Amino acid sequence: MSPKVWLITGCSSGFGGALVQEALSRGDAVIATARNPAKLSNLAAAGASTLALDVTAPLPTLKEIASQAFAIHNRIDYLVNNAGYSQTGGLEEITPEETQAQFDTNVFGLLNVTRAVLPYMRKARSGVIANISSVGAWNRYAGVGLYCASKWAVSGLSESMNLELKEFGIKVCTVEPGYFRSNFLGSDAKKDRSGLIEDYEGTQVRKGEALMEAYNGKQPGDIKKGAKVIVDTLTEKTGQPVPLRLVIGKDAWQSIRGKCEEVIAVLDESKEVSWSTDLDNP
Repeated sequence: MSPKVWLITGCSSGFGGALVQEALSRGDAVIATARNPAKLSNLAAAGASTLALDVTAPLPTLKEIASQAFAIHNRIDYLVNNAGYSQTGGLEEITPEETQAQFDTNVFGLLNVTRAVLPYMRKARSGVIANISSVGAWNRYAGVGLYCASKWAVSGLSESMNLELKEFGIKVCTVEPGYFRSNFLGSDAKKDRSGLIEDYEGTQVRKGEALMEAYNGKQPGDIKKGAKVIVDTLTEKTGQPVPLRLVIGKDAWQSIRGKCEEVIAVLDESKEVSWSTDLDNP
């Protein structure tokens, strides 16, 4: 059996690089991408093909890069949309330009890369797309609300994407990690302090920002273990079909379960009021 081919975005650090190494260790072929391919030299040395790919590039550019990626092995079996970052700050403080940039990378870029790759998967009538979301898609965090909103969008897009693509034999999985040990909360996070509003000093916004900074380097998740679980799941090595949602990390599992219980409680409390709005004679 010929090796499967992976196309992974955002491979210069964190989960991206770990996923490349994990897939390569299984004998698969990997096309690792990043805005600056010079940062992928260690992955190239390990056997990965590398390409420059900025997910915020115009769709025609992304289609050309997808064509180059496909030509390397004449197939793309797995697309992992991993590129992303966290913009910190209060929602009032973050500028419209920063807001646009956050969604350009985390949401619109993900969608456009998928658009660029889908023609090859549709033609093959097979493929797996993994969209890296976050526990932040479920729970509220002051000081990182914009990032959470972008990941909520990713999880929502993934559900619709799964419905639209399964008729073509394409499976979609949204991966929702908890906190894993990486630079994501450190140098990879965007922290513009120029627009700070004094009134927010001492509020949940500043406490949330401080909590994230203090947590950097102390996250409980092991990136290598997380990458192994992701690859096992996407390749169905677990013996189970690719799931729509993959939650990884004890912290994420507990947090998301708690959120679900909270939502169910709210629904139970509001049932009478909610149901009272229907037409009497539909």
